[in-house]
Amino acid sequence: MAFDLKTALTSFAPTLATMLGGPLAGAAVTALEGAMGLAPGAGADGITKVLQTGAVTPETMAAIRTADQRHAELMGQQGLDLVKINADREAAMAAVDAADVKSARDSNSGKDATWWIAIVILLTFAAIMAAVLWGCWTLLQGGITIKDVSVVAAVSGLVGAVVGYVAANAQTVVNFIFGGSLGSHKTTAALSDSVSQAIAAVGK
Repeated sequence: MAFDLKTALTSFAPTLATMLGGPLAGAAVTALEGAMGLAPGAGADGITKVLQTGAVTPETMAAIRTADQRHAELMGQQGLDLVKINADREAAMAAVDAADVKSARDSNSGKDATWWIAIVILLTFAAIMAAVLWGCWTLLQGGITIKDVSVVAAVSGLVGAVVGYVAANAQTVVNFIFGGSLGSHKTTAALSDSVSQAIAAVGK
């Protein structure tokens, strides 16, 4: 499962964690960089790396809690509701997404080429998933000999990336035809991670 920075911070820095989920994410990242002693610009990736490696000292944890409390007080003084701010942002993004999809449908739904492209994308996705399942089954049956486990890790990452890319395009086709939501786009990343983990596990 992919590391979720927001979830990891929720238990001890709930205000900063909530800020990460909305338009104030930049301010939260800057506060975390300062509290963790990271160079400006380290960003969410740098913060995530520190938390993943467990390189958080008691002093750093105290600094993060202090920064969280300071921002909580600041939000309270300004009467800002972070949950509402984030919800409004999500609603605005959903409206933009819906308008974009509607515009695409209006422009392309009457073109035969659009439907042929959609068919090709869906068939490609089906073929790739069938190949992945067949490969996993063959590994389980001992039909493929693994000489180097590190190669399996590299291959699983590549296959996961390919599946994620094709799945994203397939999801776009489905959303175009049947409608969709912002949440549905997140399933492609989950699918990619699952495929990578499954291949690596079977290879071992």
